[in-house]
Amino acid sequence: MRIGSLIANGGATLMAAFALVGALTGAVAAVCTFYKVGEFSGIAIDGYCFGLQATPSSNCGGVDGALYIFPGLVFGIVFGPLLYFGRRLSAAGALVYVVAAFVANVVAVSFCISAMHPVDDLLPFDNLIVDIAISGVIAGAIGGGLLGAALAEFNATAKPALPIAIAAGLGVLTPLVIMFDAVGIFAFFIVWQSGYAAAVAATLPRLQQVSA
Repeated sequence: MRIGSLIANGGATLMAAFALVGALTGAVAAVCTFYKVGEFSGIAIDGYCFGLQATPSSNCGGVDGALYIFPGLVFGIVFGPLLYFGRRLSAAGALVYVVAAFVANVVAVSFCISAMHPVDDLLPFDNLIVDIAISGVIAGAIGGGLLGAALAEFNATAKPALPIAIAAGLGVLTPLVIMFDAVGIFAFFIVWQSGYAAAVAATLPRLQQVSA
């Protein structure tokens, strides 16, 4: 079955196909994160760290820039053209989708890192895993929402609610990145991008339904 026809038909087959492609982009994204480009430091405002800080006297740190750059870029570079060839986006829309995927990931990672310290202060107990999970849920909703909004801007039939919910739900898996080293990084990106891609597919009605 041609890719264009598959995307036009929609339904469970499209969800499965998008989930598989999302798993592949997630694996590629995970590999790319091991290419170190340099740490992006956290932001300190009046001595309060919006970033990673082991102790009150430690520097306000962050994560390597690869986490900001590659995951969204890989996802967008693959799914932008897929949506274009499936007649779900115009050429301009596909290009915007690539850029939006990159920007959405940058914003999501930035928020996740910046939110961990405030989340920890708000909770009545200290638990880094819970801090990361909560920050990941909110960051996932923000990133998924931005990318969903970009798709909806160029395709009025695409509804962003489900992708946002899935992105937020899968954000709870963010602690895997630090809990299981390389295995955790692969698991997180494969599951997140696969799940989000399937959610995007689920929001796309058959082209015949759109035309009717």
